[in-house]
Amino acid sequence: MNDMVDQALVSPVYFAGPGDPTWVTIPLHTVSGWSALDAPLYPHVVLTGPLMKSWLRLEPVLEGPWWHLSHRDGRTGSNWTASFDGGTPVELIAAVTDTLTHPAYHLRQPVDPYEPLRQAGWDTAPDRGNFLSPDGRVRGNRNAFDRSRAWHITASLDEDDPVWHASLSAGTPTAVVAAFLQALADPNPVSRSAEQAAGLSRRRISLAWERWPAERIARALPDRIERLSARRAVPPPPSPAGEVGSTPAGRRLR
Repeated sequence: MNDMVDQALVSPVYFAGPGDPTWVTIPLHTVSGWSALDAPLYPHVVLTGPLMKSWLRLEPVLEGPWWHLSHRDGRTGSNWTASFDGGTPVELIAAVTDTLTHPAYHLRQPVDPYEPLRQAGWDTAPDRGNFLSPDGRVRGNRNAFDRSRAWHITASLDEDDPVWHASLSAGTPTAVVAAFLQALADPNPVSRSAEQAAGLSRRRISLAWERWPAERIARALPDRIERLSARRAVPPPPSPAGEVGSTPAGRRLR
């Protein structure tokens, strides 16, 4: 008989806790060919992409971001960066790295990054660069902190109790931003082990317990790797419509 293990199904995803970092690092290494620089895949990680155009550093620190991602566009020579605090759920970081490593990444055209938020019922004000989750606990801003047009996102249990902060620099492709925001607004629960769920605040989340076969849990990462590997056999999708700066007006923040 297969062993059964308690699993917590947590929503919203932005308060689900960080999860397992290998959800990000192992697919980069095994599927996308990123090299580990004399370090294991957790907890201190430095990974470099093919041709040294990209790198990811994961380093747990007392203060400041744990995750740092950088990419240099070989066609334009421009750089973009992203950073994420240690409390950022790995599903959100994986949305960024999965988009960056997609075989059709360089064929993607500018998109409206706010569209996933609007579809999920978030308040958006693209002309001011702001957005707000329906529960008021996640705020995004693109122009209040500096003039670089960087993206700043903060999830807070209360106004003075931030859980994590993420930044994506100016020049981050809109397809990457849109992927992050789509994962951020995804209403589906994510799974966490009993240990990972132990420190979560029960005030702002919906949590349901289920008993899963241990084999199912063990297969989650291999299944993810198989899905990412299969992308190389699929023709690239048509380029989405839309241009940078041509976003339709969203609902004003209350």
